[in-house]
Amino acid sequence: MKHITKLSKVKFQKGYTIIELLTVAGILVVISGLIAGILYSTLRGSNKTKVSTSVAQNGTYALSVISDAVVSAYSVTAINGTPITDCTASPSGTIIALKKSDGSAISFSCANNTIASGSASLLDSSQVKIDTTNIANCYFYCYQPNNDPYSTPIVGFGFTLTDKSTSTLLENKSSSTFNTSVSLRNYRP
Repeated sequence: MKHITKLSKVKFQKGYTIIELLTVAGILVVISGLIAGILYSTLRGSNKTKVSTSVAQNGTYALSVISDAVVSAYSVTAINGTPITDCTASPSGTIIALKKSDGSAISFSCANNTIASGSASLLDSSQVKIDTTNIANCYFYCYQPNNDPYSTPIVGFGFTLTDKSTSTLLENKSSSTFNTSVSLRNYRP
């Protein structure tokens, strides 16, 4: 009888078995992995948003400045340095010169990974650059409907911006294409 009571005391001792400890440790490892994955994904997503926002803001600003200048211009005076009197030949290139309403000239060019007006860059060159892999990634053109030199010229322009990041991670890369066309509202043939 003594022997049975001794076994029952051992049987009811408090503590955890090795199986219970391994199960709890496994569950903690799985939960920690899930939390780390969620945090990593969140940080990657916020970085992508930051890079994309920078590209979008720079592109929108450049479109706005160029559009405003074209709308208020009297005429297109040159494309790629070649003087023109009208846009019936639909010239295009990486440089455009306009005559402003006050008689002064303004030009825009795609050079050195940026869009410049005179010597000032329209882009924050520390964050973005013009994608120069193809000449069609930054261009200006003008045309006049029906090849009529007295119709209002339409100036089109477009460019592709990429972020300046040298990272190979996709979440640190962003590229956007911007293009539009506007007419010269103050056109004087």
